[in-house]
Amino acid sequence: ACMVPFVIIAAASADFLAAYPKAVKAAGLNSSDEISKFILFELAYGFDFLSIEFFFRGFLIIAFIKYAGMRAVIPAACFYCCIHLGKPMAEAISSFFGGLLLGILSYQTLSIWGGVLVHLGIAWLMEMAAYISYHF
Repeated sequence: ACMVPFVIIAAASADFLAAYPKAVKAAGLNSSDEISKFILFELAYGFDFLSIEFFFRGFLIIAFIKYAGMRAVIPAACFYCCIHLGKPMAEAISSFFGGLLLGILSYQTLSIWGGVLVHLGIAWLMEMAAYISYHF
């Protein structure tokens, strides 16, 4: 919920709209008669975040806790930030801090599911905001 104002502000920027919504940019789905394809795309897009959380928070943090403890969070957040390079600048920069927060969450809970919910919520909120900005 705290990300809603930031996403709304970002949705008005040309940099953001050049990258989102992914369903329009990557798959060319921009008409209302393609709603089933749009939903299928968004579900597949959501699965991508499940695999990202599994790798970054499940493997790089939870699997390495016994070797590095809390120190596993910072390298994972740095690596996570690197995969956001080439995206809108604000997203790339904020991904480091988001990676830290999600890393700490997975470290404390020994679970990726909190990160999955947060990541999916933000990603789909960004898609929805961009879709609305793109069409209205």
